[in-house]
Amino acid sequence: MNEELKFSIIIPTYNEENDIERTLDSLMKIKYSNIEILVIDDSVDNTANIVRMYKDNGVDLIIPKERKGRSE
Repeated sequence: MNEELKFSIIIPTYNEENDIERTLDSLMKIKYSNIEILVIDDSVDNTANIVRMYKDNGVDLIIPKERKGRSE
C-alpha cells in the first residue's frame, strides 16, 4: 500500500493582523501536495479577513463559537 501522508499545519492566532499574511505567504511556498493549513482564530482585529483571502489556496479558517484566547 502506497499512501501519501497528509501534512497538517495548525496556526492558533490572536490579533495577528500584522504577521499572519507573512506567515501564510511563507507557507504557500511549500511544494508538498498533500497539505492542509488550518488557522484557528480567536482575534478581535482583522486577522480573519486576511486569512479569508487565502481560502482559494487551501487555507481553512476556524473561528471558535466561544472565544477563550489563543491557547485555549
